[in-house]
Amino acid sequence: MASAIPHLHFPVTWKSNPRIRKRKPATATATACSLSEASPLFRAAKHTVLHSTINFLLVFFTYMILLNCKFLYNWENVLWVDTFVKSGMVIGLGSGQASGMAIEYLGRQLRAGALKDLVGIPTSVVSASEAAKAGIPLGEYENSSQGCFLQIDFAFDDVDIIEEGTLISVIGRRRLQGEESIIQEKLVLSIADQLVFMVKEDLYKCGLEGSIPVLVESLNWLETAEEIDDLFLGDAEVWRRPSVGHAGPLGGDFPLVTTEGHNVLDVIFTSPIASLAEVANSLEKVDGVVDHGVVSKFPDALTVQARISCCIPPHPHPKSGQNKHM
Repeated sequence: MASAIPHLHFPVTWKSNPRIRKRKPATATATACSLSEASPLFRAAKHTVLHSTINFLLVFFTYMILLNCKFLYNWENVLWVDTFVKSGMVIGLGSGQASGMAIEYLGRQLRAGALKDLVGIPTSVVSASEAAKAGIPLGEYENSSQGCFLQIDFAFDDVDIIEEGTLISVIGRRRLQGEESIIQEKLVLSIADQLVFMVKEDLYKCGLEGSIPVLVESLNWLETAEEIDDLFLGDAEVWRRPSVGHAGPLGGDFPLVTTEGHNVLDVIFTSPIASLAEVANSLEKVDGVVDHGVVSKFPDALTVQARISCCIPPHPHPKSGQNKHM
């Protein structure tokens, strides 16, 4: 018999804990902040923005001007390249800034199919490297199997100075790098059927100044230097070119030795040169002189590099007998 178990009910009253506060819903409040145009902070910010904008415009327009100048410079090189270079030619590739641009353009023409079957004969290690980058096949100017020189149809080169009127030029003023050779550069120019020289406007004039490089035998270079110094006494100084460091009369502790084993003497004229032809003839009579930087061969065209270059077209040389001599 199930007993009746009484159920007890206790009233339960829940009281809130006074320590626990009810959180009110977060409400976002926006605070408006405004600067008066007359405030120093506003004027400083406005000045900074204006200054940055002006600087950007100056840099942009300077870049555009330089880009336009480079375009004009490239256009002039394209002009004479298209005139002289034809498919199937053997081309003597010069050294220098303008020659580098011409080499780059020849590579583009080859890739585009406008020119075909070109062979480049570099005048220096630098021009060989630039031709390789441009995709121009390279060859040797000397045919070792037949013991003769390869016929070069056309050549171009940067010259350091050129004498107005005679168009006799000087190469080799810049410091030789690696296996560069004045002898090789002059040889490529001498055997080319057609020739274009490129020179800066201020270095195309009469009464030229500056130095003429002279290659001498290393063994008795000092005696040769003294003879050259006596030859141009009062008009020039003779310094042996160093391979590193600053130049000096003796060439320092590390004088430059070319790939052929010669030293380079820089004959530095302190007064205007009256005649490059006379200087070249005098140097060739000195014992121990192997070669020099004077190029007597008359170019078929001359590109004078000014702000906008001009090209002097081919015309007969007044002394045609000099055309094939260096």
